[in-house]
Amino acid sequence: MAGNRALSNLELMPTDIQTEIISRVARHSRRAVRNLLAAVPPLAPSAAVPIVYRNLNIHPLTVHPRAALHRYQSLMENCLASGNLQAHYVRGIQQYFHYNNVHGGLPHLQIAAEGSYEKAVYLYGVIMLSKGETAIGQAMLDTLGWRQNKNRADRVTRLESYMTAYLNTRETIACHRDNIHERCDTCYYYKQLTKFVYMM
Repeated sequence: MAGNRALSNLELMPTDIQTEIISRVARHSRRAVRNLLAAVPPLAPSAAVPIVYRNLNIHPLTVHPRAALHRYQSLMENCLASGNLQAHYVRGIQQYFHYNNVHGGLPHLQIAAEGSYEKAVYLYGVIMLSKGETAIGQAMLDTLGWRQNKNRADRVTRLESYMTAYLNTRETIACHRDNIHERCDTCYYYKQLTKFVYMM
């Protein structure tokens, strides 16, 4: 009988210990939390708390922030309310780039950057540099420790792959190469890549 089943050791633990365990699982991935709750459904109340949302790894949304524009709304709101740095990064990207809402996006990027979320540190630092806030931008980028290890900043930006694609594409363009506003079938993608690489 399902109602008379024996409780697992995890279910017998105090709620705060359950929450701590779920919070640690959340650092790994959202899927890991779902799997845990599928295995032990009575733990759901211990999972729906701010510390779990704050630690929840939502990396897939940081890679594809637009995926959360119309989906994952409840998840995003809970993560934001709990101070999840990845959620602030995603919301900052959405607001700043998708909605062109600088004033709505920049505070989220700042929160994530000041919390040392590396992708946000880089992006916020570069945005500050481009806005003429040199001291803030340099200080932010310096936290990536580029003087000690340039690979860390490169890992965050992946700019090398964009630059390689940009330079390789440029070699194939014979039409209005130096006029960013004039585009045709031959140079459209090159111009879009140019805008992306130099958008800051």
